[in-house]
Amino acid sequence: MAKSKFSLLILVSTLITGNVLAQSQAEVKKETWADKGTVYGTIYANFHTDLGGEEAERGFEIKRAYLGYKSKIDEHFSADLTLDIGSPDDVSEYSLNKRFAYFKKAYVQYQYQKLKLLFGVADTRQIKTQQDFWGYRYLYKSFMDEHKFSSTADLGMVVDYQFTENFSVDFSFLNGEGYHQIQTDEDFKTGLGLTFKPTPWLLVRGYYDTFIANKTNQSNLAAFAGLSFKWFTLGAEYNHQWNHLSLADRNRYGYSLYLTYLASEKIKLFARYDQLYSHVWALKTH
Repeated sequence: MAKSKFSLLILVSTLITGNVLAQSQAEVKKETWADKGTVYGTIYANFHTDLGGEEAERGFEIKRAYLGYKSKIDEHFSADLTLDIGSPDDVSEYSLNKRFAYFKKAYVQYQYQKLKLLFGVADTRQIKTQQDFWGYRYLYKSFMDEHKFSSTADLGMVVDYQFTENFSVDFSFLNGEGYHQIQTDEDFKTGLGLTFKPTPWLLVRGYYDTFIANKTNQSNLAAFAGLSFKWFTLGAEYNHQWNHLSLADRNRYGYSLYLTYLASEKIKLFARYDQLYSHVWALKTH
């Protein structure tokens, strides 16, 4: 009888030990930063056809795909890694048949109270506000992106500081080549942006950047104002660029107007008008 009790105690002890170990391993696994991450992806695809004759272009097409992983490492640190898979920016005959992968995002972020610091490849602050407000990037790029005033992402450091609930400042120190051409040289781009949102329906932003270490500095000035209501949005931006491609007196400027009207829960109407001026190149209007 004593031997049976002894065997039973060993069995109970083994079960308890195994349960504690399993629970301990589960807790350790739960606390690792890798398990706190999220995998995400977006694909832009379509089927299109022309209303022309026998040589009309038609078929399925994948314009671009994003695949990413983001994780909150601890209370202050997080990371984001995103691959941008699409066609290269060229006009060759077979460019749309090629697919290249770039790091659209590859940064570590530190956040403490009102301060946010990003280091790596991240969205540039010059384009992001206007692009988010426009909201139809998959149909047509924002003005600055379409006319190559700047790249949507770049390698470097970005600092955001929220002074008040309605006012924030961002400073960037970037490579200046965009995320397609991550390289080391003596050229850098610095930028400063001010964002003011006095009411929930009004957003105003000003931004200026310039290259340093160039013989002829390329600079950009951008001003934006947006109205946003439940059923209606209206955005207007003005952009001016001095010394395009660091060529003296190659100045360009233009504006973009866009609006969206929510006709019903399932129907949106939107319109946009761009106009680009230059004393060197012909006028461009869309």
